[in-house]
Amino acid sequence: MVKKAHLVTGKGGVGKSLFSAVLAHYFSSKKSRVLLTELAEHSFYRDYLNIEQISYQPTSLQLGLSPTQVSLEISQWSPEDCLKEYSLHLLKIESLYRLFFENPVSRSLIQVAPGLPELALLGKLTSSPRRHGPPMAQDSVVVDSFASGHFMSLLRAPSAMANAISFGPMGEQSRGIDRLIRDKDFMQIHIVCLPEELPVTETVELYRQLEKEFGAKPLVYLNKMSQLTAADLIELNPQHRENLEQNLRSEHWARETLKAENISFTELPLVPSLNVNELIHTLSRSLVGRA
Repeated sequence: MVKKAHLVTGKGGVGKSLFSAVLAHYFSSKKSRVLLTELAEHSFYRDYLNIEQISYQPTSLQLGLSPTQVSLEISQWSPEDCLKEYSLHLLKIESLYRLFFENPVSRSLIQVAPGLPELALLGKLTSSPRRHGPPMAQDSVVVDSFASGHFMSLLRAPSAMANAISFGPMGEQSRGIDRLIRDKDFMQIHIVCLPEELPVTETVELYRQLEKEFGAKPLVYLNKMSQLTAADLIELNPQHRENLEQNLRSEHWARETLKAENISFTELPLVPSLNVNELIHTLSRSLVGRA
């Protein structure tokens, strides 16, 4: 049964998908059975991790370098697949599912129903501890979730649905989902950002929203940090030194901005490698004692 859910978010382009894989590798290395899943319509991992096929049903995946290579499971969730699995679990007979959900009227209603896609995704994620829906065998799930703006819509969906439908099974299940995403023992949110003005500003805003609306304490990661000092640049030629000095100023500003906001963070190093497994292996070591 899933005991912990990890949702990874951040401004688009900050490296949250790679970090999600790193996080899944880290938890798998601790002998935990982990599912890495992505919510994007088009799979990032299929090409990046050279996976022949990725689908709703979990498949095995090897990540990292020996001797820390780990085995985990990977999948791709869509609202339609989550809703179908849940409906088939209740109805038991696929022909009944097609009768109720695959006719043009029902499809149109599902597509325009506000918050229903997000509710289906979170319903799947929380199904094990709620003991409602098909069981999940993993110990934890790492979700490569939506970017910042859509992420808040995802988390707000259960509460909005519960307020709109305050009675009956839909209202009851929405309230159950909402309780779990506010449960610090079950849900952990991870925000990835780059040491640049827009990602850091958006991270602070998102952190405060999550803190205010959900009582959450997200874990924040500054990605692609050079970890250089001014002394390291002395022997470089002037052109390279000028570029790296600008990077150091940006990194210093990012650190000081987060510190001023009393937001703790973990620095992820800039890894000079194009080898995916080497990247994941190196970044995973940065999480020891921090994730």
